[in-house]
Amino acid sequence: MQEYITYLRVSTQEQRHSGLGIEAQRQLVNDHIQQYQGTLIQEFIDYESGRKISNDERPSLHLALQMLRNYPKAKLLIARTDRIARDLHFISGLLKNKVPLIVAGHENMTKLEWHMHAMIAEHEADLISQRTKQALAQAKARGVKLGSPIEILRLNQHKGMNAYVKQTAEHRAKVMQVIESLMQDPSMFKITTKRLDRYKLAARLNELGVKTLRDKRWNYGKITEFIKMENMNVHYKSGR
Repeated sequence: MQEYITYLRVSTQEQRHSGLGIEAQRQLVNDHIQQYQGTLIQEFIDYESGRKISNDERPSLHLALQMLRNYPKAKLLIARTDRIARDLHFISGLLKNKVPLIVAGHENMTKLEWHMHAMIAEHEADLISQRTKQALAQAKARGVKLGSPIEILRLNQHKGMNAYVKQTAEHRAKVMQVIESLMQDPSMFKITTKRLDRYKLAARLNELGVKTLRDKRWNYGKITEFIKMENMNVHYKSGR
């Protein structure tokens, strides 16, 4: 029986305007698994732009790729090519390294088809960027002030604070998602007390390339601080 690890991605903008949200993607990949009588090992989700591909920006993607190494018969299943990335070079690298990628409904895509889809995904990202620049240029031509007089500066400072709060919340959510996936592994807990091994968790996050909000490596103290902030249950639950 074919094993699948599924990866779903949507950006903030796509959540508002796209018809391919998380639930729609989940339906597509689950239909594919059912069609091929496969089994789902794990689902991973990122809420980030397809242009961003680093470990810190897309921790769930890199965790999914890492999990593939532990399941040599598994394939990474996505709803559409641009869900993995809108970066031709990144996708080409995955294909070159023979990462088993599958698009829902297309169990056996050729390398040529993959490259064509990847080129289209990157081109769409370029078009989005161009439209944004054109909109700003048109606004400037209409007399909209894009500079920073004192009123606009104060508004931007307020927006900057809101953006920081949002960034912090999004980062915490991403890290929490990775930690929850790691906590499915009994070896992450101490044998005697069944409590989370914070040293081991910090080492695993660093190994996966997941950084703290300040782009630092994890250690026992930072893990403890995060656990208190999120009010996490650090005891092992049987049946996880």
